[in-house]
Amino acid sequence: MSIDDEYELLRRLELFECLEPVELKRLIFVSQRYQLQSDEYLFRQGDAMGDVFGIVAGELSVVLESANGDIIAAKLGPGDLVGEMAAISGEPRSASIRANGQCEVIGFERELFIKTVANDPPTSLKLMKLLSERVLNQNKQLANLSNGKYIV
Repeated sequence: MSIDDEYELLRRLELFECLEPVELKRLIFVSQRYQLQSDEYLFRQGDAMGDVFGIVAGELSVVLESANGDIIAAKLGPGDLVGEMAAISGEPRSASIRANGQCEVIGFERELFIKTVANDPPTSLKLMKLLSERVLNQNKQLANLSNGKYIV
């Protein structure tokens, strides 16, 4: 794949659509592509934090592992990002990410990801918006699960 192809691929990731071309090209040189097969895990809940991944192709499930079995919290596709919460917090992965079929992701080393986002205010704001949307969606899911009852 040419640098131009890689550049266009990164521009399709929602978070990076505001980045300057030079920043995108810097990410290209240090990124790594991964292929996942159906039911293969990109990472597991509780794993140490690490790289951040952008979904290039396919669909991935966000899986919460509980004593009562796995819960599919969300399904993500091309343009979505995974792993950013652990990268930012430094905490272990809060969920597992599993492929729902053949998938391709592109990985970014944690420190470079944080530096890139921190040095670009529009991208920082975009990340805050994406994380806020995730919290709102989780709140809606919890409200639907509780059926008006208080759950802890």
